[in-house]
Amino acid sequence: MMEIISVIEHSTVPIVEKRSKGQKSLTPVHAAALAKFEKKLPLKTFSWGHRTIKFSQYCGVISLGNITLEVLPKIYGKETEPGVSRKALINMLLKTRKLKSFRGGSSSIGIQRNNLLDIFILYFCELVHSEIRQGMIHQYVQRTENLHVLKGRLLIEKQLRYNAAHRDRLYCQYDEFKADNMHNQIIKSVLNSMLTLTSGIATRKKVRELLMHFADIQDINVDLNMIEQLYLDRSSQRYKPIFDQCRLFVQGLYPDVVAGHHTCISLLFDMNRLFESYVAHIMKKVALKQGKQMREQGPRKFMAFRSDNNEQAFMMKPDMVFIDPETGPFAIMDTKWKLLDDREKKLGISQNDMYQIAAYASRYNIKNLSLVYPYQQYLTSPLKFSLQRTQSTIKIIPVDISATESFQIQSIMHTNMDF
Repeated sequence: MMEIISVIEHSTVPIVEKRSKGQKSLTPVHAAALAKFEKKLPLKTFSWGHRTIKFSQYCGVISLGNITLEVLPKIYGKETEPGVSRKALINMLLKTRKLKSFRGGSSSIGIQRNNLLDIFILYFCELVHSEIRQGMIHQYVQRTENLHVLKGRLLIEKQLRYNAAHRDRLYCQYDEFKADNMHNQIIKSVLNSMLTLTSGIATRKKVRELLMHFADIQDINVDLNMIEQLYLDRSSQRYKPIFDQCRLFVQGLYPDVVAGHHTCISLLFDMNRLFESYVAHIMKKVALKQGKQMREQGPRKFMAFRSDNNEQAFMMKPDMVFIDPETGPFAIMDTKWKLLDDREKKLGISQNDMYQIAAYASRYNIKNLSLVYPYQQYLTSPLKFSLQRTQSTIKIIPVDISATESFQIQSIMHTNMDF
């Protein structure tokens, strides 16, 4: 039976010789598997200590045979409530389109009671179920057979070679409209992998029910290249979100990490990038409400110019630039998935982060600047810095990822961003 260990990002997990069920620890066997896994994971997913492992800002799932590590985002005041962290992470993935929403919505998945890996699997199952209700992908597959009746076209050369003594047979080539094609074979392969990964009884039942639809589909071993080369025509384009999820799973599958019959997987998301995309999603709506526009990663400008070769250098690309259709850019915002401390005068803000956004103020000639951080113990309300000898201000804005979208929009609008 697969055991789930839920940990919060930046937390430390001990390595013990013997562990009891439910204990948030790993054995040396699991640590060795994780060490083998390390080169396949994003750089600095975790760090090694003395008989400990400390996780960084990557959240998601790491499966190690009979144990699955569920790394969840840190939400201030909710550290002991994994369900809240799961819900917030899934919501961020949905809003940033890393996961595609479907008709049933997240309520049908049981986010509060299911672990993160089962949630990903159930989302995939719901997507597949929604599409196969409209029909599985069928394609014309070319077949060559020796038949008793003419079907398609006669292959003269093979007819003479194989049927000279069998005048009752015809060597034919024809197209057959079949569900047993590469598209459905890939989906079936991913579902079979999921069956070996899930620990939930309800999840296994859901996967098995779906596999019944693929009973006549050939079993194959799928690799990433097969998915990358898959062609979707007009009739199969609606399956694109499903194959995007197939790609995500196949990228993370590593059957050779631990011994035995266990399939291992990593599904990890960089919270720095996810938080940036999520805040951008919120800010687009804030800007729209005020009749403004928001642009991500631009407009890009260069900070310096080399006179010796007449080339620009040090390109600048703010996370978000707010634009008035009549007067142009008027505000810049950067996001930082970091912990702060208001007990010291700099709040724990990195000098590099402050220098970076101050440089934006100078180059873009903008006075209204913001740094957005997750809502946390030492940042529960907006703060403000005034840059010396300028008229520019830098607002420090917290965003509570566990709050509703409407609450977040209203909170940001109340920070007086000069909209």
